[in-house]
Amino acid sequence: MEHLGDPEVLSSAVNDVVLGYLRDLSAHSDVAEALLEAVAPLGDVQSYCPDLSQYRYVAVATRGVVFGFAVGMATVGFRLSPEFKLRALATGAEDLVQAGPEWVGIELFRNDWPDPDLKFWALRAYVYARE
Repeated sequence: MEHLGDPEVLSSAVNDVVLGYLRDLSAHSDVAEALLEAVAPLGDVQSYCPDLSQYRYVAVATRGVVFGFAVGMATVGFRLSPEFKLRALATGAEDLVQAGPEWVGIELFRNDWPDPDLKFWALRAYVYARE
């Protein structure tokens, strides 16, 4: 995986809403690590963070399309096809329409819920971004 700095290079119609949502957010290092571990097996992935030293958000992209991000103390977001978004919502994901109509948030570290399969959701988001 290629680690890049400023996500503004991703500015495009498909990414503008999610980048606007992320602009002022931060991410705990455990959440960022969970996202990066989930996308590690995938092929052409670039990671972006505006400022690692300040624990800013982390976004991942392929072919110039942001398909995942880490924010806050426990949220990993993925951009999913309508079919997989419905599945994610049915299995405990949160609808993150403020990031765009295709986005869901998956909460990590929940005591009352099974650990989410981030590798599965990362692959679904990656494939959707490459279509």
